[in-house]
Amino acid sequence: MIIDAHTHRVKNKSAKALINFYPYEDVSKIREGDLLSAGIHPWFIHQHNVDDAFLKLEKLCENKIIDAIGECGIDHYVEDIETQKNVFKRHIAFSGRYKLPMVIHSVKTSHLMLEMHKMHAQNFPWIIHGFQGKIETAKQFSKQNIFISFGEKLLEQPQKYKSLLNEVDMDFVLFETDDCKREVIEIYQAAAEMLNLPLPELEKRIENNFNRIFI
Repeated sequence: MIIDAHTHRVKNKSAKALINFYPYEDVSKIREGDLLSAGIHPWFIHQHNVDDAFLKLEKLCENKIIDAIGECGIDHYVEDIETQKNVFKRHIAFSGRYKLPMVIHSVKTSHLMLEMHKMHAQNFPWIIHGFQGKIETAKQFSKQNIFISFGEKLLEQPQKYKSLLNEVDMDFVLFETDDCKREVIEIYQAAAEMLNLPLPELEKRIENNFNRIFI
């Protein structure tokens, strides 16, 4: 099975998907069989009432409408890192309370993610979506049982990602489309070629990784 581990595209028909939305959005049109995640993106914490958003998120969790927390996280290019950290900690608390994995937006903040993961003794899986870092960082994440998800950049920078894929622990790898217009099968096909693996074998490995998070 093809898995799209993080997308904003409700109409993506080529794969089973984990669809991200904001707590205020209407989820009634999500197709049956897909999984849902909701959280407060660091880009928007200064544009919305965070407390109200968490109340909405709490209802989604209590009513078992969502399958994961996020996307949430910390972005180096967004002002007020301390506020972002505090909002992220509230997401971590929701993850623990409702036993849900997390989908994380991390831009030049991998060191903070590694520190906070250790600090909060996280028991539920974390997915760093849209990973663009170095192999050393990828290895640090996998050592802490943190998953990384590769997206469109894999197609745009094939030499970099070929090296990454051949050195990273594939037991902690996922693929995604995020908000791009490509289909996730394109990313799978490119990755299979980079790894010199048959596509069905790669599909199965990624499906197994995904199932370790959600089953």
